[in-house]
Amino acid sequence: MGPPTGVSRAPTGAQGRVLAVLAQRDSPTTLAELVEITGLHENTLRGHLDALHQAGHVSRLRATPSGRGRPAWSYVAREAPYAALALALSRGLENNPGATAREAGASGGRAWGEQLRELFDEDGRSPDERLMLALEHVGFGPEISADRTSVRLTRCPFIDTARTHPEAVCSVHLGLITGVLGRPLDRAALQPFAEPGACLVTLAVPGTQA
Repeated sequence: MGPPTGVSRAPTGAQGRVLAVLAQRDSPTTLAELVEITGLHENTLRGHLDALHQAGHVSRLRATPSGRGRPAWSYVAREAPYAALALALSRGLENNPGATAREAGASGGRAWGEQLRELFDEDGRSPDERLMLALEHVGFGPEISADRTSVRLTRCPFIDTARTHPEAVCSVHLGLITGVLGRPLDRAALQPFAEPGACLVTLAVPGTQA
């Protein structure tokens, strides 16, 4: 698989303050909203957000259309990957005392996915679209098939740990996906390192409802 795409060291100064504001928000935030919150000029903020996006600290997505014209961008702070993974595993263990690594990973990943589903759940957005946004946000570099029945994960933000502890980490991945979709998937739906450069997630059999 491709190299890890983990978030680099947190920025300082004005960019750090903008990132801190985004981290406290529970929904995607537009440039106009950030201007109101921070008091910074629109052009100054746009420059900071572009830099944060390029560095992998924030995800950027189109806001829900309202009125005429192209929808504005909205921004979401990205969690540090290994901190998010540790939280998912610890949450899974707390909710399931005595659970195996696979069970804890699946439970914690599902809770994480449910949070992402709420974050990216806007009117008119399909489950597949929501899933792709969530997977890109976390850092998986997803590519959905033409028939929308499978997704290739071309990057892994936890690649080193996934190679040494696949049972726990891959269970988190599958749990996250089921949480975002809001429906269960068979354990075999995720095939780690199924092909050169990618893991494969089967969403549905061709011709069936996803």
